[in-house]
Amino acid sequence: MRFTDHEELAKRQRYRAKQRKREIIFNSLTALALIASVAVISIFLVIFSNPYLPLNPFPPPTMPWMVTPETLTPTPPRLPATWTPTPTITETPLPVIPTNTEVVIPTLTSTATEIPAVGEYPFAIEGDPVAMTNTTFHPGESCAWQGVAGRVVDMQGRHVVGVTVKLTGSYNDQVIDMNTITGGASAWYGESGYEFVLGSTLIDTNGTLMIQLVDQSQMPISDRVVFNTYKDCGKNLILINFKQVR
Repeated sequence: MRFTDHEELAKRQRYRAKQRKREIIFNSLTALALIASVAVISIFLVIFSNPYLPLNPFPPPTMPWMVTPETLTPTPPRLPATWTPTPTITETPLPVIPTNTEVVIPTLTSTATEIPAVGEYPFAIEGDPVAMTNTTFHPGESCAWQGVAGRVVDMQGRHVVGVTVKLTGSYNDQVIDMNTITGGASAWYGESGYEFVLGSTLIDTNGTLMIQLVDQSQMPISDRVVFNTYKDCGKNLILINFKQVR
């Protein structure tokens, strides 16, 4: 080998040695830069997750503590128990109308108050007035008796007790203005039976007597029913029944 060859080889070896040193330094710097980058990123992530760490050079301002007010539950007041009085129903006995008693007819000096028949009423006559003998309901009575009677029922046919029946008009030249209550003659005409005794002498009348149902204020609750009487023992009782229609 020539001397020039040795010199050339030595130059290459020195060049390669310098090259390896540069590579080692470059690689070291690259590794340091990589490590530093990883460290910076790690610190950034830690600070991002918790900005209040001492590592953060720009920590956020400290927020004041929030005070949560205590929740109050209102207690409803206790009200005293309400006392409800129990109504007491007092039954008022119906007046007992004596039977077989001759009615004293007032004189002509008394003034009769007629009730006008207007509008439609909750009660109406059931059928027509029926003339019959009084012995049908009063077997022990003689022919010396004249009167009008009947009963009052509701729409289901049940007796209605306590309704005022008003009889007005003129009879035997005297003014008639009498009241009675259904149920007073129940022994002969049913539970809601009523009866007016006109007298003991039979006479004929034509359209001078009227009968009507009224309330406690004497206001009509049925139309006036005009009827006749007869001087006939077979027709000395006029039967007039009323029935609720609405």
